[in-house]
Amino acid sequence: MSSICLFASYYTSNEMPYYVKVYLTQLRKNFSKTILLSSKQLTKEDSEFLKLENIEYQLEKNEGFDFGLWYKAFQKINVSDYDQIALVNDSCVLFRSLEPFMAWVAKDKADVKGMTYSEAITPHIQSYFMILNKKAIGLTASYFKEHNLKTDINEVIKIYELGLNAYFTDNKLKLAAFVDNDGYQGEFSPYYKCVDYHLQKGIPVIKTKILFASYRKDELPNLARMGLNIEVDHYYQLMAKQRDLLIDPIEFKKQNPPQMNSVDVLAFNLKRSLIKIVRPAYKAVKK
Repeated sequence: MSSICLFASYYTSNEMPYYVKVYLTQLRKNFSKTILLSSKQLTKEDSEFLKLENIEYQLEKNEGFDFGLWYKAFQKINVSDYDQIALVNDSCVLFRSLEPFMAWVAKDKADVKGMTYSEAITPHIQSYFMILNKKAIGLTASYFKEHNLKTDINEVIKIYELGLNAYFTDNKLKLAAFVDNDGYQGEFSPYYKCVDYHLQKGIPVIKTKILFASYRKDELPNLARMGLNIEVDHYYQLMAKQRDLLIDPIEFKKQNPPQMNSVDVLAFNLKRSLIKIVRPAYKAVKK
């Protein structure tokens, strides 16, 4: 079976981060070909790393977010050559082996597979890791051709992250996720809302925002509403309990200290606690 992984990357450091290299190395082991898609000029060392790992590099203008890069990659490869195409981005740290996930992918009969599934707004595989089979590849190519490049974030979410999945289901394709959401079907992104449960179920990735505490200020109110624990030590402890670790949690934290200071964390925790007390009372009055 011929397969290709299209890895969209947006790191801002001069050199390729360690966790991106770990991710790419693992992807290359599991797909016939891996292409790094980025607007970043490579250093000599990073070029040598990609050459050593037999990973191709495609330099593209930063527009259209992940789907913009995947759209451009679809224009430059012969998609009919592949039985499987993976669309992956670097918004997560791959901290343990991909083997259990890939073993599940090989056995599951769904047409579109991913790490997690969301029913917020419309049912969809969350786009940080999607694997398309032959039927889904053809439909994706047709969908890209119809809608072209979108640069507005709201359009990207509506037309691509949500619309593409709706297009799959309208065409009778089956979607499946590696981990379930423990029955959750609410408004929040399952990745954040169910992160503890997902880690317990063996998901091999965790969002960089969670480990780096690199949340935007406008994200914090919703994270407080969903009751997210933003203490990074909590997640490093959960990671350390997993098998087949690719990174050392202790060393990784030393190299990537949390970006939120203690005052901001305290303010968030107070807000989260207040919401936890007030929301049930508000719902009761509303009824």
